[in-house]
Amino acid sequence: MRKKAQSMPLNSIIIAIIVVVVLVILILVFTGRIGIFSKEAGNCESQGGQCVANVDTCANLPGVVKTTATCTDTTKSTCCMPDLT
Repeated sequence: MRKKAQSMPLNSIIIAIIVVVVLVILILVFTGRIGIFSKEAGNCESQGGQCVANVDTCANLPGVVKTTATCTDTTKSTCCMPDLT
């Protein structure tokens, strides 16, 4: 016969692991380490776009202008994203 008390430590260990993972995520968010990921996620090239010097260049390329993405090259300030529709 299996006792219910034997499964209690396993449940406690699983809950403790979940709590530790949540605490680590909270620490990363509040110390700014998660900002490194958000910078890369907003990068034009990592989203499949192409950085160009001005908006008129996008008109010659098959794409649309996406101004929220950032370009790593400071001389190119416009991100042309391909139209996926």
